Amino acid sequence: MDDKLNKMLSDYLDNLDFDDMNELNDKLEKFLSEVENGEHERTPLDDARDLLKKAQETDSMAKAAKYAMEAYKVCPDLLEPLLFCVKVEEDPLKKHELLDKGLENEKKRLEKENYFTKNRVGHFYQLFDTRSYIDGLNLKAQLLAYDGKFKQAMNVCKEIIRLNKNDNTGARYILMAIYACLEEEKEMLKLYEKYPEECLEMLFPFFALYYKLGDEKKAKEYLERINKANPHFLEYYKDTIEEDDNIPEGCYARGYASEVLMYFDYYDFLTDTMPYLSYFILKNSKKNKVKV
Repeated sequence: MDDKLNKMLSDYLDNLDFDDMNELNDKLEKFLSEVENGEHERTPLDDARDLLKKAQETDSMAKAAKYAMEAYKVCPDLLEPLLFCVKVEEDPLKKHELLDKGLENEKKRLEKENYFTKNRVGHFYQLFDTRSYIDGLNLKAQLLAYDGKFKQAMNVCKEIIRLNKNDNTGARYILMAIYACLEEEKEMLKLYEKYPEECLEMLFPFFALYYKLGDEKKAKEYLERINKANPHFLEYYKDTIEEDDNIPEGCYARGYASEVLMYFDYYDFLTDTMPYLSYFILKNSKKNKVKV
């Protein structure tokens, strides 16, 4: 079932009255039949989704932003169009303004519909209606980190993980990089204990931390673990790395060159704080005979 039909069905069920399972099944069959035959009565949500689709398909950024904003105005309960506007907006101050307003309205809506309850908090990304709120918070954490507002970004990441323990959007990776910037070793160790992964997004922050602290022994240990997890890491510093032909644009795969290229593009707020790091990596990789 695609997201659009999933949302339509969710809205239908929220307003559905029935006496027994037989009546429920009859009404569901009728609803699905009407959708399939194009007889389902259109709602503002349907119109908003159509406008968002137009925004996503146009080549013009101006038209894309226009369609997306129209979609959000048609149905403010649909946060995706606003997130789209934030991503295409060039003015960084406007980005924050749009996003903060959208997240504030979305939080009020979710609170009104009793989503911040004990049995739902911790599982937000598994609930269709709360997924876009998590996406919005994740986008906010990214923007704050890029702007060097690490304490604010850190708090947003913690909130994401509180609301969604599985952390489908990867807020833990942003948080690890932020902790490395702030040289918060204890917090990094606690987070790694919760999400133990031998991947670049978890290992590089530790390497950066110990490099910053002057603990060369631990820095070298993590450098070895990084090169083992992704043999293309050193290629980046030797300027011999090549893009993966089999990985779709905008995506990456762990252990591949795309992961390395993603990291140095996405986490430059951390890597840019260490302008001489390449000398340390090349020197110690050669000394330890790291193979590429």
